[in-house]
Amino acid sequence: MQKKEIVVLGGGVAGLEFIYRLARQDRGKLFNLTLIDRNELHIWKPMLHTFAAGSQSADEQSMLFLAQAKRHGFIYQPGTVDNIDRETREITLAAHYDDTNEEILPVRTVHYDYLIVAMGSQSNDFGIKGVKEFASKVDDLHSALEFRRVFADQLMRSALLKQKHHLIIVGAGATGVELSGELIDQLKISSSYSNEDLMQYMDITVIQADDRVLPTFKPSISESVRQSMEKIGVKVLLSTSVSEVFEDHVALKDGETLPADRVVWTAGIKAPDVLKTVKDAELTRISQLMVDSYFRVLNDDRIFAIGDCAYVKEAPLAPTAQSASQEALYLSQYFVQIIAGNQSMIPDFKYVDRGSLVSIGQYASFGMFGRNTVFKGLEFRGLSAKVAHITLYRRHQMRILGIWSGLCAWCADQFRRWAKTR
Repeated sequence: MQKKEIVVLGGGVAGLEFIYRLARQDRGKLFNLTLIDRNELHIWKPMLHTFAAGSQSADEQSMLFLAQAKRHGFIYQPGTVDNIDRETREITLAAHYDDTNEEILPVRTVHYDYLIVAMGSQSNDFGIKGVKEFASKVDDLHSALEFRRVFADQLMRSALLKQKHHLIIVGAGATGVELSGELIDQLKISSSYSNEDLMQYMDITVIQADDRVLPTFKPSISESVRQSMEKIGVKVLLSTSVSEVFEDHVALKDGETLPADRVVWTAGIKAPDVLKTVKDAELTRISQLMVDSYFRVLNDDRIFAIGDCAYVKEAPLAPTAQSASQEALYLSQYFVQIIAGNQSMIPDFKYVDRGSLVSIGQYASFGMFGRNTVFKGLEFRGLSAKVAHITLYRRHQMRILGIWSGLCAWCADQFRRWAKTR
């Protein structure tokens, strides 16, 4: 029997957890598995703000796709998806270039029998003028590292020339809040190696259109987070909307302008625009693929979507890492039965809300138990929230690497941290 070609687009939490689990179950019997991602490294997306701030190294906190492909038995292809053709069942990949802009791979196509779209999401500029031209983003590893480079250069310039640097972060969701905390943390660490307090040259302002930060959390946590942010020197502007971004300032809808040497846009989410090339597929207003309860794209039982780029029509899920992980587990577990049409034997997908966590650098951590836990809605903070926040990433790491390799990676991180502080 000829093997089916299974192609997974995106190597984030959903894509990598799906393909390694399916590869482990199948062991090369029924499927040829291919993972396509434009980056060569897998990173845990909730850590992007730490790479942008420089508090974590992407080289140390990442997994090489080629190594995971060898370990788990799938093929990795680097590439950026340009088109998804439902009729021919082909993916068109753009030419792939190295850091010197030399072409490594030409434009090419990849055939699939079944396609799993796990391309995640990116921030949403809502069509606001100037965002694309003048604002930085932290949507992926490349943009996070680029921001880190620019931020470090501008900080050095401000310190040497004794000039104030105005940084504006638009969006007070988890990314915006955690990025501001990490940046303050790194400024204070850098100051310990200097003869002066670098905070005096940095002005960080977070702008939020909503009337509170972290609108998905309980109001009491949102208020505590806001107070913690302002306590460490972050200005928070609530119920404030940006109308346009310029090279050296932002314009607000109320007519006020704020100086801005750098703007970071973390507001809203949307799925990648390439999903609009999926002919006749139903999309949400933010370009997510509409899927049924088995994560099949409506009107096409050969395409599946999981993670942030998917919208379950019957029971929408929050675009979070824990949602993506649970969707990947479910689809990989029942994938063979679903494509064989044996749905009668498959249990319904049930999302388990284990809660939410947020950490403001080293200064404060907050958490809230999910609705599917014994302590439904109960708040917790401090050390317990910090430990829970760290554990989330380590559990993901152990799922991919295995328990022992994951523990070794954790220990290696602790030794590196200890060595840097000696």
